Amino acid sequence: MTQQAFDLANLTTTPLSSLNLTASQRSVLDWAEAHGGLFTPIPINADTVAQDCGNATSTIYESLARLTALSLLIRDDAGLYRINARYFFTLNPRMRTLVATAIADPPITPDARANRPRKLGNIAARRRKTIKPVN
Repeated sequence: MTQQAFDLANLTTTPLSSLNLTASQRSVLDWAEAHGGLFTPIPINADTVAQDCGNATSTIYESLARLTALSLLIRDDAGLYRINARYFFTLNPRMRTLVATAIADPPITPDARANRPRKLGNIAARRRKTIKPVN
């Protein structure tokens, strides 16, 4: 099996500034990120988000629809939302480079020496052989 080279360009995305996001759409993204939506799918209740962000519920529904259409938010079959990881990498280009390098690097494989028992130093070996009397 041959390993294909990892393409760093696959982690890039359209700059957020070119998407013309409204303040409420940015608020929904920030709310989802603050509530763990970057790492795991979370439920997003429009009433709760509206109250937390100070927007109307209808505005939150519109924001969710646009963010989902842009694929900034990904909705699964259970109705949970997750932030697209490419959004995170857009905000953190150094992290994107680190992940791309980690994926492209070969895996670390143990050799025969790694599977052998650990050799004790001379002092440690003598210490284990000497039995001290109890006073």
